[in-house]
Amino acid sequence: MKLELFNYIDDVMAIYDFHRLELVEINKELKRYFTNKLQKNDEFINIFTRIKSQDSLKEKIIRRNYFVKYPNPGDGFNQIPDLIGLRIECRFIKDEEQIYKKIIEDFRLYTGGGMYASKLNKKIRLNLDDPQPQSLNNGFKIFKLDGEFFTGEKTFLFELQIKSLVNVFWGEIDHKILYKNYNYMVTADFFKDIMNSIIDNLTMVDRQLMILYDHVRNLDASVNISAENQLKTLLSKILHDVFTQKIYDELGLMMNLKTITDVVVNFLFMKSIKNKDLTYGENFISLINRINLTSDCDMNIEDPIELKKEPKYYDSFSKGIGEILYANVNKDLEWNLFFKIISLINEASYSENFTEFLIFVRYEYTISLLRLFDEMGIDEDKKDYLESELLLLVVTGFKENPSIHFLMDKSLNMFNDFVCNAKRLETKDEQEIIKNFKDTYKYK
Repeated sequence: MKLELFNYIDDVMAIYDFHRLELVEINKELKRYFTNKLQKNDEFINIFTRIKSQDSLKEKIIRRNYFVKYPNPGDGFNQIPDLIGLRIECRFIKDEEQIYKKIIEDFRLYTGGGMYASKLNKKIRLNLDDPQPQSLNNGFKIFKLDGEFFTGEKTFLFELQIKSLVNVFWGEIDHKILYKNYNYMVTADFFKDIMNSIIDNLTMVDRQLMILYDHVRNLDASVNISAENQLKTLLSKILHDVFTQKIYDELGLMMNLKTITDVVVNFLFMKSIKNKDLTYGENFISLINRINLTSDCDMNIEDPIELKKEPKYYDSFSKGIGEILYANVNKDLEWNLFFKIISLINEASYSENFTEFLIFVRYEYTISLLRLFDEMGIDEDKKDYLESELLLLVVTGFKENPSIHFLMDKSLNMFNDFVCNAKRLETKDEQEIIKNFKDTYKYK
């Protein structure tokens, strides 16, 4: 015969199992709501959610003496404050308050008991009467809000936490060493002194990270060439790490994506610098945020790419390159991965990204060439002819070697080598210039 406590726990678990699928859907809706609310905020990094496990639920019932406090199992289940847990992560300790203020600005509909419903989703309620941040038993402070999700028939409780990176780290240490560790009681004061020292050091780390972050944000045009190259290299490395892992998770393959990620970064920077109000550092941070948002997205690597709209071709060069690309985007895995990566980050359709990429390729090949023509003093009518002839050879080369490595690395380097060497030419004759280009541009 069981103790009544364990019969009580079995009854609560049965209620939990009955509502399990409902909790899964509520968890998704809460994550979607807070992600949509915060994804454009610079302070926001990510959001993690979880549904309380059965083992954790049993432990809480025993530790908090629910059997005595709420003898009815249904009442006990309804009083579990963190059936669903959400943790919103931000960069720095000072950002926690900014995230908190952003979250509560839509919770204006008072429903009683300190609870306020969101005007955007009235099913979601937060307790705004409790002072924030709250002081924990260990003496530290945290932004922690009690929440309710009202389905129309039943109310489920959830807990929302806002944590900076160092506080996430601190929380893991505290949870694993102190919160549920019952073996340290004899030396509890010693442990707490050590933990106090750790949080002091983490606070110092937070300030140092913030100084570094502010430095990156404030990189300006006076050093933008070296800064841009450094940031591009770093961003390409981050992209490479993120997407090689995604590919491994989906296919079980490790791939070298360096060429792909380098081109992705150059393409994204070209798009981002159109916003002249942002420095290179701010563009970098904006791109990091967009990459973070892809962490939960599937790449669907085995699915073909479908262009729902016919790509726009602005000239014979983009048409020639575009037709070769279109023929190979579902044959060449690297091209396929390239467009899937930029579509995940750029949040645009394949058709839009395809067209924008052709503009980018045109820009990469012609910007230095047009500058060369100006320096050489070539007539306007000759410029168009020479540009057309030289770019036609690039299309021919790409047709022979339809890889991303050829178009955006080998071919582009040969093209730019010609531009550098052509400055020393003593002729303005079109045929001489074309001959010199053919001697430099060897694609076979």
